[in-house]
Amino acid sequence: MSVLYPRLLGDAAKNLHHEYQHLAIAELRSRHALHHPAAVFAATGGRRVTEEELQRLRDDVLEVAGRAGFPDEGRRQDRVTFDLEIAQLLHQRCGLVAGEAAVRSIWAFIALVLLPDVSYWRYPRPPGDRVLGTDITRHVWGRLWWRAHLLALPQRFEPYRLLDTFGEAAFDQIFARRRSIGGSRALIRTLADIWPSVDRSGTPERDVLVDVLKRLSRWGAVVDFESLDQDELRRQVQDAADESVSVLRAQGQSAGPRHADA
Repeated sequence: MSVLYPRLLGDAAKNLHHEYQHLAIAELRSRHALHHPAAVFAATGGRRVTEEELQRLRDDVLEVAGRAGFPDEGRRQDRVTFDLEIAQLLHQRCGLVAGEAAVRSIWAFIALVLLPDVSYWRYPRPPGDRVLGTDITRHVWGRLWWRAHLLALPQRFEPYRLLDTFGEAAFDQIFARRRSIGGSRALIRTLADIWPSVDRSGTPERDVLVDVLKRLSRWGAVVDFESLDQDELRRQVQDAADESVSVLRAQGQSAGPRHADA
């Protein structure tokens, strides 16, 4: 059974974002709350999250943020580490199922009501999609839950060991294709598992990843990845990676060296 979170309705979320993007982090710390008059719960589908659970979630996020330099700017690598820790924390603690986690307005509540100070610290003066939930693939918190959900392994020992395989930009490429391949958690986990061993032979990682994802999307029209056993799935993904590297390497060789105009 899923835990149900408050859903912050659109106009209220937009108004808060319009106000908050001009406030200092210190002032935003006093604006956080555990409820909002414009927030509603789904009528069915689980139990409502308690205020005690929301407060505990906020406290835990603040603890991780503090290690990353919050409320000061901190280093870029600290924020990368923060994202990885928060992805695991959200996935372990929120009690969400995928259907509830796909509701954009719950992420707006978490960003703008529960954690406004940390949200605007992680992305200073963010565009609306970082906090409003209009695009979960870019949302400050929603993208991290989904990253953990798609990559978490069904095992007790190190279930989140694949979280740092892809950086944010690379994982965006995967999640953007969630309708074609992102819906198969087994496929995404397998890709992440073999990715460090792919011999890209100097070919840019992003180019290889994009080509692999396109190749797997095409194959997905005729192959049910979820029905394959683990060995066959690994072979399919490895074949896609090998073919992508081979094609891109050949294209690079045929293009030849670039010369400046005379």
